Amino acid sequence: MRNWWIPFCFSMLVQAQDKYPKDYFGSPLDINLSIAGSFGELRPNHFHSGIDFRTQQKEGFPVYATADGFISRINVSNFGYGKCLYIDHPNGFTSVYAHLQRFSPTVDKVARNHQYMTKSYTIELRPDATVIPVKKGDLIGYTGNTGGSSGPHLHFEIRNTISEFAINPYLFGYDKQVKDTKKPIINGLMVYPFSENGVVNGSQNPMYVPLTLEEDGTYLASKIEAKGKIGFAINAHDISDYNFGKNGIYKLEASLNGVPHFAYDFETFSFDESKHINCFIDFPRYKKTHQRYQKLFVGYVFPESIIKLKKDDGLIEGANNLSFTYKLEIQDFHGNKNIVNIPISFTELPIKEPKTVAKTPYFLKSQNEQLYEKDRISVFIPEQTFYEDFYLNFGVKNNQLTLHDESVAVSKPMTITFNVKAIAEKDREKMFIGNLDDGKTEYNATTKKDSTFVIKTKKLGKFLLAKDTIAPKIFAPNFKEGENLDKRDSLKIFISDNLSGIREFNAYLNGAWILMEYENKLNRLIHYFSDNKYQDGKNDFKLVVTDNLGNTTTFESNFYKTKL
Repeated sequence: MRNWWIPFCFSMLVQAQDKYPKDYFGSPLDINLSIAGSFGELRPNHFHSGIDFRTQQKEGFPVYATADGFISRINVSNFGYGKCLYIDHPNGFTSVYAHLQRFSPTVDKVARNHQYMTKSYTIELRPDATVIPVKKGDLIGYTGNTGGSSGPHLHFEIRNTISEFAINPYLFGYDKQVKDTKKPIINGLMVYPFSENGVVNGSQNPMYVPLTLEEDGTYLASKIEAKGKIGFAINAHDISDYNFGKNGIYKLEASLNGVPHFAYDFETFSFDESKHINCFIDFPRYKKTHQRYQKLFVGYVFPESIIKLKKDDGLIEGANNLSFTYKLEIQDFHGNKNIVNIPISFTELPIKEPKTVAKTPYFLKSQNEQLYEKDRISVFIPEQTFYEDFYLNFGVKNNQLTLHDESVAVSKPMTITFNVKAIAEKDREKMFIGNLDDGKTEYNATTKKDSTFVIKTKKLGKFLLAKDTIAPKIFAPNFKEGENLDKRDSLKIFISDNLSGIREFNAYLNGAWILMEYENKLNRLIHYFSDNKYQDGKNDFKLVVTDNLGNTTTFESNFYKTKL
C-alpha cells in the first residue's frame, strides 16, 4: 500500500502545477520580497488568504499590477483590507492588493469621484473593464497600513475569478523568490480519547505527548497505550531563511502502518470555509493557552477544500493487543519536511483519570436549533451554530444573561432578545444590549422594535442592557483658528468615542461636503488640500461626528489658504 501513495501524490502535484501558470504574474513590488505571512497561516477566526510581503517597516513603496487586466473592484474600508484593489486577468484569475496607503493618480481619481458623489469615505466600487485597464508593471498604488493591518506591509492574493476561491500564490511561482531551506518546527503533540470508553495511558482527558528528537532528525513520540477511539493534534509552524516569523505549514500527511489515513494542504480554499479554522484547531486549548494545535480528525463540519483525506474521520481504533505506527509528515511548500512517528498499542486499560465534564441542566445538541428563555431574556440558537454537543452554561440574574464562555467556537450568529417593557420609553433611546469583556462593556448593534431589543451575535459570555449618553470627542486639530495653512498639504484632526463607536462623520468647507480619510487605528481624520475644495482667503471648517446611539459633537473653526 505504501508504494501507490507516492505516484498518487506526485500526480496530484503535477496537476496542481499544470493548473497554475508559473511565469504569468510578476512581482507587485520592486524591492526584494520577504514573507511576513504565508498562505493558509492560522489567524484569529480565519485562514490567511494570501501572502504578506514586508515593506521594511515603512509605507509608500510603489505597488504594480502583476499582469495585464483591468481593475474590477476598488474598496475603501476602515477595517479589514483598508484601501484595496482587485485586478481581473484574462487567464481567469484575480490579483488582490490590500492595506494600501493610497491609490495611483488614475485609480484615485475614480475613487474620489465616487466618494464625493456618495459623500462617504468608505466605498465599494466595481468598474467595468473599460474604466481602468492596466498592463503588467503599471503603477496602481503604494504600500501602507490601512484597515485591520497591524504594521506596514502588502497583503497580496490570487483568486479564481469565477469561484473567488483564494489560491496559494506560491503555486504561481512566487516560491522562487523566497529562499527556504529550513524544516517546519514541531512544538507539541496532543492525543484525545473519544467515545464513552476511550482511554489513553489511563486517562479519559486529552494528554500532551512527549517527543524525542532521534539521530536521523525525525521525532519519536512516547508510546501510546489506548482503548477505544483516539485522535491527535499537532502544534507546528514554518520558518524560512532570513525569516524567523511563525508562518503556516503547507501540507500534512498522516499514515497508519503505511496506509494513508489523514491529509490536508493549503492549495486553495473558499472564504466561506475560512471561519472553520475554529474546528480545524483545538479551539478550547487555543483560548486557554494561545497555542494552535491542528487537529488530525474532523467532525460534521470542516474546511473541505483543505482536508484532502480523512479515513474514519481521522480517528484511530484497534482491537486489543494490536499495535500501530502513526506517522506524520509535516512539509512546507519548498519540500522541507519533518517526521513524527507515534507508536500505539491497544489494550484493556483501567481508568485512572475520568473525563472531566462540567455538567449543566442544558445539554446543547449542535445539530438541532435551540431556544432558551428566562426572565424576559431569550436566546435562539440555529442548528449547526456550534461544532459539537456540549453542556451549555445558561442563566439570567439581575437582568444579566450568562451564555457560556469564549472557550467554545461559534460558527453562526445567535439571536439574543431582551424584553424592555419595564423600562420607560424615554430611557430606551440611548440603550443597547452590550456584552462584558474583561469587565468592560462592548457595544452590539441593537435592533429596537416596540418593547424588544434584539442582537445577532457570535459572541459568548455575559450580556446586559447598557446606555451610552456621552458624545464623541473631537480634538487635536493640526491648526489654530485663523491660521494660514499655505505650507500645509492637509488638514488633520482626531476623533474618538468612549463606548458605542463612531457611526458617521461629515466635514464641510464653506458649507460644502469634503472628503476626510479615516484611520480608525489612530483615531485620525485627514483632508488633503490637493482636492482643491478650499477657497482663496478665509475658509470655514465644520466637522460633525455621531456615535452609534445618536450622540453628536460638532467642531467649527476657520483657516486661511491661498490658491496656487
